[in-house]
Order: sequence, then structure tokens, then C-alpha cells
Amino acid sequence: MEHLGDLFGEDAIWLMIWRQKIYHIAAFVLFLLALTIVMFAKDRLSKKAKLLSVVRYGFLLTAFIYIGLALKAQPTTANLVIPINSLLTEHQFPIETFLMEPFLFFTFLFIGLSVVLWGRGVFCGWLCPYGAMVELLNGIVKAVRSKPLFRLSQRIHGRLLNVRYFVLFIIIGISFYNFILSEYLTEVEPFRTFVLKLNRQWYFVAYFVFLTIGSTLLYRSFCQYLCPLGAGLSSVSFLRWLPLIKLKRYALCSKCKICYKDCMAGAITAEGAIDARSCLYCLDCQVNYRDEARCPALIKHSKEKRAEVVNETKPDLTNMTVTSALAMLAVLLICATASAKTLSKTLIVDDKTPGGYTTISAAIKDSKDGDTIEVRGGRYEEHIKIDKELNLKGINNPAIFAKKGHLVVITSPGVTLEGFTLTYDGAGHDPDDTAIAIAKYADDVVIKNNKLVNTMFGIRNLEGINIRIINNTISGIEKFDENNRGNCMSFTGTFKAYIKGNTFSNCRDAMYLEVCHNATVEDNHITKSRYAIHTMWVDNGNFNDNVVLGNLVGMAIMYTKNSRINRNLSVGNKTHGLLINQTVHSEIIGNTVISNTKGMFLYNSIENTIESNLIMNNNMGLHNWGGSEDNRISKNSFIRNEVQVKYVSSRNQEWDNNYWSDYLGWDLSGTGKGDVPYESNTVVDHIFWRYPMAKLLFASPSLHVLKMLEKQFPIINVPKVIDSKPSMLPFHAQWKELLDKYANYVPAKYYGDVEKLANMPGGMY
Repeated sequence: MEHLGDLFGEDAIWLMIWRQKIYHIAAFVLFLLALTIVMFAKDRLSKKAKLLSVVRYGFLLTAFIYIGLALKAQPTTANLVIPINSLLTEHQFPIETFLMEPFLFFTFLFIGLSVVLWGRGVFCGWLCPYGAMVELLNGIVKAVRSKPLFRLSQRIHGRLLNVRYFVLFIIIGISFYNFILSEYLTEVEPFRTFVLKLNRQWYFVAYFVFLTIGSTLLYRSFCQYLCPLGAGLSSVSFLRWLPLIKLKRYALCSKCKICYKDCMAGAITAEGAIDARSCLYCLDCQVNYRDEARCPALIKHSKEKRAEVVNETKPDLTNMTVTSALAMLAVLLICATASAKTLSKTLIVDDKTPGGYTTISAAIKDSKDGDTIEVRGGRYEEHIKIDKELNLKGINNPAIFAKKGHLVVITSPGVTLEGFTLTYDGAGHDPDDTAIAIAKYADDVVIKNNKLVNTMFGIRNLEGINIRIINNTISGIEKFDENNRGNCMSFTGTFKAYIKGNTFSNCRDAMYLEVCHNATVEDNHITKSRYAIHTMWVDNGNFNDNVVLGNLVGMAIMYTKNSRINRNLSVGNKTHGLLINQTVHSEIIGNTVISNTKGMFLYNSIENTIESNLIMNNNMGLHNWGGSEDNRISKNSFIRNEVQVKYVSSRNQEWDNNYWSDYLGWDLSGTGKGDVPYESNTVVDHIFWRYPMAKLLFASPSLHVLKMLEKQFPIINVPKVIDSKPSMLPFHAQWKELLDKYANYVPAKYYGDVEKLANMPGGMY
């Protein structure tokens, strides 16, 4: 009873969610009621084939666009696995889980009713959003071609039906061993890719396209043969007495083949029986059942018998009109609800104007999806929750502040927040305080032109899609040690993050991105932080045109593939300018790396293109270690680095066509390329690594003679970088101007023991 009190208490979370979505819930329930009415009136509707077609395609369009894409109310096998697993392991039904998703809650109430009354076909053929999309595509194919492109024999069709039960059994079975693994297995369904509007990795999109095309070539093949959700719903039909309301058949149906040949779902056997496991409730067989010009049973019967049949099934035109009107009204109500947000209004918040809104929270409470809230100047001490699709716009830079806690929490998709200052008043920060927290499923959020000052964490997001952070200024708590600050921006699992034109300072990590695929990080300016840009497992990213100055680490791009790290400026960072760790198949082009301890560090990174970078005045220019081989490294300018290249590998590497400021060769042929190769890892290099003071003798003829002698009489035989075509001129004509511009940045010395670095190059420092 105490549990029920919590469940149905006034502060229950699911009740809050229902209140936020009440209009969409009402429209959805009306849609389900209209569909229920249509199912009860199907015998009458099937007498009017054209009207039935209009009604059905109207429901399919609504299910596809509104239910699927707008509400994202697409059930999945996980919705079956959760209660089964909970009932068998915890002996209770997880009612809270379903109540938190009101559209799925009502969908499964409807499924429970419809499966018992009519079979799985009502949901799969009329309500399932993905099934509705495929059915509409098949309708287009049918309009062009009267028959499906491919059709299986009844024997093969019957055998393939069992595949989906096997898939369902595997998913449910594994859920008792590892529930997370069973969640991954439900990706056999393309539903998540569908409701996310293809905003996923390419392989999910390719799988979705493959299944969808296959389901148009072979009528709804995924739904029939592979869908584990359909298997779960159709398993009820193994009970012969279900469904309770069966589709009507004549005795002559066992001999007539018209419906058997017409049924694209293969739900009618050669004997004329309807297999409820396959039936998608298109009702074409019921149209034939009442077609006096086509049905042999009606044609064969005597005129009197035929009249009797007609009288038995004669539709009540009055009731028919009422039913059709109700169905169309439901569809119109749904469309009207969906478009209601277009009739938006603007609410004004001004703490100096009596009679209006004096708090932002009050305006949010009275707003509706699509509204704009303009906040006029002033200071607003409050914690704000944005749970509607709103545009919050600050006029004359209003401030939102508090002593601690999250200042702004965004739980709705489609929110825009712009023109505010967000700050904390006082020094009592909690370690988790966040200026802007963007919740899971709050997609398509835009944060732009704001100032976040004295924040622990600036902006955080978990698993959002298309989160756009544009032209904001974010600064952390300067007095804290950099390891005790929060990240100015922290994203985990975000897809298609867009971070451009922002200024970050005094952060732990200015930007931390983990498992954030297809991210765009461009034109940001970052100073005085631990890591300027820190990424882990961020594939297909664009990290271009950023400026990182005076941090501990400039850009740390780790565990990445198919990314672009181009045209960045990394200057005066205490350790690495560009730290490229386990990065493959990526571009590192046109970067300027000046006065860092290590200009560029390549660790365990292969098959990358590293071109046209200016690496200048660093303590170590490029440190290549940990199996970083087979990279295409050319057209780079290595200028005045204390150690140009530290190369540790098992074999020589060819890095042709780079410029080396310490190259001592000549160009007698006038080709612009040196006549003798440039080689790294010489005895002179080892002298510099072991005895840093030897750099004072850099221009000494004795060191040059030592290099020449080593080429003729090798003293140390170690794998080297060999540039067989070294450029005689830098590829960056403006290098002197840049050196003067950043003359106040002096590269820091190595952390730790210099002797240890000479013997074991690498490590983080």
C-alpha cells in the first residue's frame, strides 16, 4: 500500500510527465478510440471498399507521421522483455516503467484488447508506426504494379514465419543472463533508427534502408519473418479460440482461390482458412466477402439466398455516417493538436514591471509548446526547468543566478536558450553544480549567445541528438586548482553535437566529449584549462579552426576514427599541443603548433594523413611512438624545435617532402628538394636528449661534422624517420611573423627525469 501511495501520490514523476503531455495524450487516446470504433464497424466498412481504403490510409498516415515521428510512440520488443523479466525474477509487474511513457502505456492497453478480440493484425496493420510506413510504401508499389515484385510459396512462407519466434526466444532468454545484451539484440528491429529519423551511425541507417527496401520487394518481409515484437503478439493466436472476433468466411472459401491469391501477407491458406499469425488485417478478404460481382459464393447462391445474405449484412447508413464522422473527427483532432504549437505566443518576463511575469518559472508554467519567453534585463534568483518546446530569449542580458544547484534543466526537445548570463552567487559550490543540464531525450536544443560565469560545470548532456552550442562564453572557477574544477562543457553519448564560436577559460576540461559521434567542434577559443579539447571514442568528428592557448594540454583526440583535425592553432600549452592517441583513418592537416612542450604526439595511431602542419619552437616537435606507423606525413614545416622528431618504432618510416630547419643538405639540381635524405634519431639527437645544455652548440661545426660522420660510419643503428625529398623552403611563408606574434610563449620543459625520457620516450609527459 505504501508503494501504491508513492506511485499515485501527487508528486509522482509519471504524473508530472502526463501533465506536461496532456494534450498529446488526449489526442492519442482519441486516435485509439477511433481505431477501436473502426474495428467494430469493419463489417459495414468492408461493404464500401473505397471508403475503407480512405479510412485505412488515413490511419496509416497518422500512425507514421504523428505517432511515430512526432510522439516517438513506437513499441519495441524491449517493452515485452521488461515485464517478462520482472515478473519471473522479481515477481512484480513494472507498472512505473510503463506509466513513465504514457503513449506506450495506452498502446499496450490497446494491444492487450485488440490481440484478444481481433489478433495481432490490428496493431501491426494499422497502428505500428514503422509498419504503417512500410504499408504506405507498399501501397505506392501496388498502385504502380498490381502484384508484389516477389512472392514466396505457402510452404516456404510457413517455415520462415518461425524465424521471428526464434529471434524472440533468443532475446528473452539472454535477458535473464544479461539484460543490457538483450537490449543490444533488440537492434534487430529498425524501430529506434526510425523514430530517431535516421540520426544514427551509418550502419544502423544502412540496416534500416536494407530492411525497408526488402519489405517493399517482398511484402512486409521484416514484419512477417523477423520482427520479434510481431512474434510476441502473434503467439496468442496459437490458442485456437483466439481471436474472439474472427474474420468471416463462406464454406465455399475452401475451394475458391481468389482471396488466397490476393493476400500479399500470405495469411490465407490454400484451403481458404485465415492464419491469424500472419494476418495484417488489411480487410481485403472482407471486401471480397461482400463483393457480389466477385465472390463466387454470392454469385452461386440463388437470388433469394443472396438477398437474405445482403439483408443480414445491410449497413445502417445512419450509423455508418456517424462512425465515419467519428473516425475522421479523431484524425482531424490529432492533426489540429499536432499543429497547435504553430499558434505560438510571446510571454514577457520583467522583474521591474508589476502585474506581469516577474519570474521565468511562472512564465514557463503558463506557456505551451512553441511559445517564446522574452526576459527583459534584471537578475532572477531561481532554478529553472524547461519542460516544453520553448524559445527563451534574454533581452539586455538578464542574469539567472543561485548559490548552488543546477541553474537551468532542459527536459524537452526543441528548446532554445539565448542571451542570458548564468552565474553562481557565492563560493559554496557543490561538485555537481551545473549551469545548464540538458536531459536525455531533450534533442534539438540550441544554447547560443550566453555567458556562463563562475560555474563548476557549464553545460552537460547525456545522449542527446543535434545539440547546438554556439557563441557562448563559459568560464570556470579560477581560484580552484584545475583538477578540482568542473568541465566547462561535458557531453556523453551525444549524436551530432555542434559546438562553434565559443570561448572557454579556467575549466578542468573546456570540452569533454565521450562516445559523441559525428560531432562538429569549430572556431572555439580556449585558455587556462587542463585539457582544452578532450575526446574519447568520438568517431566521424570535425575538430577544425580552434584556438587553444596556454593550457596544460591543447587538443587530446583519443580513440577516434574517420575524423578531421584541421587548421587548429595550439600555442604555449605546458605539455602537448596536439595529442593524437589511437586515432586511425583521420586527417590532421593545416594545424599550427607553436611553443608547446611536445608539439604533436602520435601514439598507436595509424593510416592517418598528416600534412601541411607548422610545428615550430616546441621542446619536441613530433613524438611518434607506440606503433604509430603507415601514416602519410608530408608538406609539414618543422622549424626550430629543440628536438625535431622523436621516433620510436620497429622499422624505418618514409616521411617525404617535409621542411626541416636543421637540414644540412643541399640542392645542386635546383628542384627545391634536398639531394641527400634527412634522418631523425641521430647521435646528435641523443646528445640533445641526454644533455639539454648541448643545444648551445647547435650551430657548432663539430656537431655538423658528427652528423656527417654518422652517415658514413653509423655509430647507432636505430629505426629512423627518413625524408628522401626534404624541402629546401618552408611550406609556411608566414612562420617568422607567427614566431614573433607568439614570442611571449616559451615551451615548458619535460616533466620528470630527462634521462628517463632519452631511454623511454613517451608517457603522458
